[in-house]
Amino acid sequence: MLRPGESERRGGLRRLDDILESLEQLNLHDKTELPDHVAEALVMLGIEQPHSIPIPQLIERVWAMQQPYLITIVVERRRRRRRKVSAESTPLPDQSR
Repeated sequence: MLRPGESERRGGLRRLDDILESLEQLNLHDKTELPDHVAEALVMLGIEQPHSIPIPQLIERVWAMQQPYLITIVVERRRRRRRKVSAESTPLPDQSR
């Protein structure tokens, strides 16, 4: 079951991801002209005059818009237990040879 706001977050992320995919495909195929439907989607995101911005820069802008939607997973680091070394244990062989 989705948490409150999860559906909106996923929808926003999906829209940005679709636009990002379109821009990446254009860049991959060395296209320099932005299709009107992609430009319209970028204007809806708040990017003014997208036709005058190079595609790699548009990718960076959309990627930056996408970052707040991504979930950050914090991994708790486990502390390593150190083995207690007794004074009676044998020393390691000398490796300076």
